[in-house]
Amino acid sequence: MSNMKWQNSWQGCVVRGFIVLWIAAVSCSAASQGWTGSPEKRVLETIEIEGISINTPLEMIAEILQARDYTKVNESLYTKQKYADKGRSTISRVEVDDNPVFRQIAYYRGMSGGRNKSPTVRDAPIPDSDVDMAQHLYHSVCMNISEELQNERACDPLTSANIRFGRGQWIQIDDHFSAILTASDTHATVGIRFSRN
Repeated sequence: MSNMKWQNSWQGCVVRGFIVLWIAAVSCSAASQGWTGSPEKRVLETIEIEGISINTPLEMIAEILQARDYTKVNESLYTKQKYADKGRSTISRVEVDDNPVFRQIAYYRGMSGGRNKSPTVRDAPIPDSDVDMAQHLYHSVCMNISEELQNERACDPLTSANIRFGRGQWIQIDDHFSAILTASDTHATVGIRFSRN
């Protein structure tokens, strides 16, 4: 009987030892892949642009965007058009670029058409459809950081009419992430890129 207890105890030690080694190996692998790190990185991985994030599996993207009334143009481009006032249209497009070097999700919105080219209202608010994703990206890149870093990232003051950083250009956030953000009533560009190397 004592021989069986010793054997069970020994097997329990082997199993526990294996589990500890496995957890250590996974942790080391995650750290080397850049999966762990700053809270800013984790937030950028999960920010949704039209319902998809850098972490969204590729095979789910078409379904998610089509549920939001986008039409698939090709493997990487989705578009939708909504009619606005004065014969104009709002055209939105989402581009997903997934390759061995990087994964990028970018959203663009603009106005087109119209017979009456009257000027738009100055300081009109950003459409509700864009404001949440723009604010979320702005907060993750421009808030809770030093004033020096805010200046480096060209974080404009946050208003209901304009949300912007980087002067309308892609900016590097860290070794792996870069982002672009400019949003107003008439147009928007929102994007996140994850570099794999």
